Amino acid sequence: GIEVWCIENQQLVPVSKSSQGKFYSGSAYLVLNAVFPKIGPPQYDIHYWLGNEAKKVDSSLASDKALELDAALGSCSVQYREIQGQESQKFLSHFKPCFIPIEGVFTSKQGNLNGEYQVSLYTCKGDYVVHVKEVPFLRSSLNHEDVFILDTALKIFLFSGCNSTIQERAKALEVVQYIKENKHGGKCEVATIEDGKFVGDSDVGEFWSLFGGYAPIPRELPSVKESEAPPVKLFW
Repeated sequence: GIEVWCIENQQLVPVSKSSQGKFYSGSAYLVLNAVFPKIGPPQYDIHYWLGNEAKKVDSSLASDKALELDAALGSCSVQYREIQGQESQKFLSHFKPCFIPIEGVFTSKQGNLNGEYQVSLYTCKGDYVVHVKEVPFLRSSLNHEDVFILDTALKIFLFSGCNSTIQERAKALEVVQYIKENKHGGKCEVATIEDGKFVGDSDVGEFWSLFGGYAPIPRELPSVKESEAPPVKLFW
């Protein structure tokens, strides 16, 4: 099974099961995957994940704790250093249906002190394990190529760009269900928004009102120089 800890105040703090797929970019984490086969010795994988904004002292401590954990397990684990945006497939496979790096710093304190629900906009990529990325809650973040999830206090909206694939939409729906169960306790509505549709549906009207009203999403037109350049494959 999976166990996750985060460095907080230079201490290892356990991360709850419901939050194990959500990693803060300002923090450093330690992840243990233990497999106990019926035949043979236990198998241990130790990952220490470093957010792009994590403090150096926390990153170093996560590395040290990985060594300590390996020693405690008999020095028989395989260790992996994971950098935000460059995670190994083995690491990502531990967090089905999705892995969600988000802005901010981990805190073990529960609840929102001001009582307001933080509205979040995510984009989803990936066929096997969905890599979810938080993007600015702005209309300009939307495009026709990707699938987006808008998470609000009472409803989760799934917006599918007209050029997104059926597989991407299906995977994004799994993420919606994950967010519904883990952030809302299964108690919220889910609405699907079609790209280009903006009339005759209350959910569509509500979705666009959150962005200040409907406005067409511009299509990306590559310049002559861009069209001549070889395609570049991006990795998250």
